[in-house]
Amino acid sequence: MSDFPRGLIQFSQACLPPLLPGDYKIRVDQTIQEVRPEKPFATELDFSVAGPRFDLNPADIYSVYPPTNQSGEFGNTLPQIVFTRRTIPWERTLDGSDPDNQNPCPWLALLVLSGSDFAEGTLPKITTRKVGDLLTPAATDNCMGPALGAADLAKYESVNDQCNTVDLPAALFVNVAPQVADLPYLAHVRTVSTDNKETLSYQTEGSFAVVLANRLPESSVDDAVKNAVYLVSLEGFKDHLPGGGQKIGTANVRLAVLAHWEFACFGKDNFKVLMNNLEVDRLQRPVGPDLNAKADAGDEGAGQVRSAFEMGYTALNHHIRNGEKTVSWYRGPLVPMFYPTEETYSFIPSADAALRYNYTTGLLDASYAAAWQLGRMLALQNQQFAQALYRYRNQARVATKTALDDADTARAFQLSAASLEDEAIEMLKTDGVQRVLGEE
Repeated sequence: MSDFPRGLIQFSQACLPPLLPGDYKIRVDQTIQEVRPEKPFATELDFSVAGPRFDLNPADIYSVYPPTNQSGEFGNTLPQIVFTRRTIPWERTLDGSDPDNQNPCPWLALLVLSGSDFAEGTLPKITTRKVGDLLTPAATDNCMGPALGAADLAKYESVNDQCNTVDLPAALFVNVAPQVADLPYLAHVRTVSTDNKETLSYQTEGSFAVVLANRLPESSVDDAVKNAVYLVSLEGFKDHLPGGGQKIGTANVRLAVLAHWEFACFGKDNFKVLMNNLEVDRLQRPVGPDLNAKADAGDEGAGQVRSAFEMGYTALNHHIRNGEKTVSWYRGPLVPMFYPTEETYSFIPSADAALRYNYTTGLLDASYAAAWQLGRMLALQNQQFAQALYRYRNQARVATKTALDDADTARAFQLSAASLEDEAIEMLKTDGVQRVLGEE
């Protein structure tokens, strides 16, 4: 695409094909008035739009990442596959219905697996089977295939066609497969300038379809971990994807594999290794050995302090409004236990009104007061909110002053509030205002 600016990249949500794969019929009627005006000439043509379904032409794959059979620190990278034809991920739908133009959903997904995902510790093998064995697995296989039948095949498709398949445990499939709501975010179109670039001699348009995995590769600090990526078809599995609502009634799931590759991943600073080595504990202040010893010995004060620490509190110096100094409890919004959320809150005019006093310990809890003050400062930092608040307070102040002035006037002239406006008008007509002011 020579007219696209060099050095820029454009992302598009999807690119739907003009015609979905399937069987079509076109009919042409032509009326020739001079020859046969009462009966037009007609002809019909049956044709099919072919598209990948159970296999994929290798020429449709532009590149994959991580590269095939390579080793490296790929732990922080989502595997991806790039197609030369920008419509491939949207040429079919999950349930065979018409595509949703407002929210296009791809029918392909990348599954990233490693040996640790399987009880045997080894990756599953790719098996070549007939399409009929994919759609209707043998009872002895205890597998569920896609919700498709022979009647759903196009004229150019047959149950005797060969395809690559993989059998995955149903529980693993539910854990690693993307949800339907996530699929639109796992595919997109990238448009780049291909000027002065090697494009495998057949891709000059500059628009590529990209499908991303939803899972990071397995990695290890000691040895490289072998990972496998499977490009699978999710057609016929819409109701059995995570969150789909229907449970899988078999031990395994049989998927059509359109492409697959392997690579090795290692490194100590990748996301998965850091998360696996994370020391998970409650968010609380550590309790020292001396405090534990005193609390275990029956010291009441030490026991109360330890209990507060276990609930996520810490003790901080507190300067209260009258100038005195004390120590108060404080905790942040992240606590190591369940706190029920209140649906309604009573009006709090100031931060001090949110202080809580513990009559048993004689200490204040300043957590909600600090949260109130923080919320107030954040709100006033918003210029639009601060201006709107100022206008509201100014209008309320003017309305209050007007009401007080009206009440004073009504009392001075012994008028009711209802007749105040009428009496004021009459006084203006008789120059009563000047008379009253002159008397004053």
